[in-house]
Amino acid sequence: MLVSAVVDPSAFDVAYFDELYTIQTVDFLKGIQRNGLLIVDAENRLRDALVEQVVSLPIKPQQRLRFLIQELLLKKKSKRVIACFVSLNDMASVPFLDLAYHLKTDTKADALIVGKESLETLKSDRRFNESIIPLSEYRDSDFEAARQRYENKIGPIDTLPKTEVDNLVIRSVRFTKWLRFFDPQIGKGNNTSHFRKGIEYILSLWKDKGFFANQQGIGEVRIYTCEAEHIRDDETEHAKESKLKRNQENYRKIVRELIEPLKNQFPWPIELYVKSDPDDIFHARFLETQHAIIGIERGFDLFKRNSRFKLKRNFLTLMMDANTHLKECRELPEANVGISA
Repeated sequence: MLVSAVVDPSAFDVAYFDELYTIQTVDFLKGIQRNGLLIVDAENRLRDALVEQVVSLPIKPQQRLRFLIQELLLKKKSKRVIACFVSLNDMASVPFLDLAYHLKTDTKADALIVGKESLETLKSDRRFNESIIPLSEYRDSDFEAARQRYENKIGPIDTLPKTEVDNLVIRSVRFTKWLRFFDPQIGKGNNTSHFRKGIEYILSLWKDKGFFANQQGIGEVRIYTCEAEHIRDDETEHAKESKLKRNQENYRKIVRELIEPLKNQFPWPIELYVKSDPDDIFHARFLETQHAIIGIERGFDLFKRNSRFKLKRNFLTLMMDANTHLKECRELPEANVGISA
C-alpha cells in the first residue's frame, strides 16, 4: 500500500546538506521508490525546482542523490510521481512553500516535507500540523513508520477494523486513473454475486476517494480472467464442443451477473477479458493500478456469504515486481467464448 508526500524545494537547500542530512534525504527518496508517491503540481514548478536544487549541491551529496532524482522525477512515465492541478491565483508568482502547502492540502497527501526555515515559517503562520515533517527528522517520523508498515504483507484482513481495510484499499487506488483486476476464478462462472460484491467494494472506494476517478473522461476498469475449461488440441471433437459450450455459457453468465451490473452502477468503461491459459501461468490474484500491484491471496470474493461487511480470511501484499507476470497474463490469447463484453 502507498504513502504520498509533497516536497517543498527548500528542503533540498544546499545549506542543510551535511552527512546526516544526506542520509535522511536518501532514505526518503528510496522510500518513495519502494511504496510512495511524490505529488507535484501540473505545471511542474515543484518538479523543476527540486531538480535544480539537487544539481546545485556539492559533488558528494549530488552523486548520491542524482540517480534517485533521475528515477523519480526525470524518468518518462514514472510510476512514483503524480502531477495534480492546484487552483491558485497568479500561479507563476506563488512562493514554492505556499504552492507545496496548498498542493498537500488539496490532494490530502500524507505529508509535506520541508526544510528548517520553511518549518519555522509554517509555525509562525500557524499552519503547522503533525503531517508537516522536517527532512532532517525524516527517519524517525510517523510517515516513515507507516510507509514501512504498508510495505509489508498485511493481514489477515478479517481481524482488522473495517475502517483500516478501507484505508488500505484507498491508499492503493487514490491517485490512479485506471484499475485492473486479475482473478482466474471469475471465469468459472461460480459465485458471480460474491465476486461482484468484492469488486463493487473496491470500485465504490475509488469513486468516493479517488482524486481523478470522477473527472470527466478519466477512469477505466478491466477485469482479466480465464476460461473455465481449457480446450486441448488432442481432445475429441465432441469433448471440444462440450467444453466450448460450457465456456460460452459461463461467459454469458459472467457478463449478465457481474459485468452488466457493474456497468450500470459506475460511470467508467468496464471491460471483461477472458484468456486461454494452456500453460497455467494465470493463478495468483492481483489488483493493479498505475502505481501499485497488490496481491490478494484469496481473490476478489472478499466477503463471507450472507454478509456484506464481514471479510473472509485474506492477506494483502504489495508486489511491485509482478509487473512482468501481469503483462504476460494480459498477453495470453483470447479465449473463444463469444462476443466481447
